[in-house]
Amino acid sequence: MAAFHRINGVLLLDKPKGLSSNRALQQVRRLFGNVKGGYAGTLDPLASGLLPISLGEATKFISFFSHSRKSYEAIIKLGFSSSTGDAEGELSKASFTAFDSSDLERLVQKFTGDLDQIPPMHSAIKINGKRLYKIAREGRVITREKRPVTIDSLKLSIMEKDVLSLSVTCSKGTYIRVLGEDIARCLGTEGYLTSLRRTGIADIFVSEALPLNNIEDIKLNLRSKLLKNIDFSLPHFPSLSLTATEEKKFMNGIVISMTAKNPQPGVISVYTHDKIFVGLADVDDLCDLRPKRLMSQDYVADVRRLKEVN
Repeated sequence: MAAFHRINGVLLLDKPKGLSSNRALQQVRRLFGNVKGGYAGTLDPLASGLLPISLGEATKFISFFSHSRKSYEAIIKLGFSSSTGDAEGELSKASFTAFDSSDLERLVQKFTGDLDQIPPMHSAIKINGKRLYKIAREGRVITREKRPVTIDSLKLSIMEKDVLSLSVTCSKGTYIRVLGEDIARCLGTEGYLTSLRRTGIADIFVSEALPLNNIEDIKLNLRSKLLKNIDFSLPHFPSLSLTATEEKKFMNGIVISMTAKNPQPGVISVYTHDKIFVGLADVDDLCDLRPKRLMSQDYVADVRRLKEVN
């Protein structure tokens, strides 16, 4: 049916502050007829910014967003600690020592590159099958193992004597709350985030995203035009086109020898001869193409029908 194609794609949402990622997802699903959906990279309720939401068949490729580098802007208030690392927690006053821009330059060097972070208690990480934030709500603190993260770039600026602005690009799994706390401690004080905004994921920026009210203002039959193509998140993979005969084999999960086309080993985006994205495959050293993540045959047939109509 024609509607099948219209609810398969990626919506770039500018999530507002005060809304959980899951609540934002449910609102978007409602706006698109309660289609299946998921999101890449949880944003806390107090955070705003870019939240890619995958709908329909696009949910099969969420992980390729989730593992991408992410960029954030944050404000750090110094001289106080927070039980949650942000403005939602219980605040405690801490001693404060004046600093200058040369101190920040030193910290930029210290915190750029590969680091180890201890996940905060108020996080969704599971330990022994239980979310850390649920343990924290019970008033307990447990030992957490350090986790490796990478800070690709970091900028710190003085906004006021006790307020810093932070811009960072970092690896998956980096906690900006923890980064803010660690920076404050290196300045001889405590600190917490008063705001956090995700500005980018890989080469996608929040300037391309839409707020919820803009989506609500668009008629239901036109909302599909807001969706990015399913392969939108996969531009970093090389691509390969199949013949009609190869397509049938691939869509049935059959390994195909691609010696004649000599693709490079690794993950590859696969398209039909008429440029329909059909999934991802692994190419081995023998040039065998092994299906990895496939679109449904109904989806491919529907897109093909729409291409013929148009």
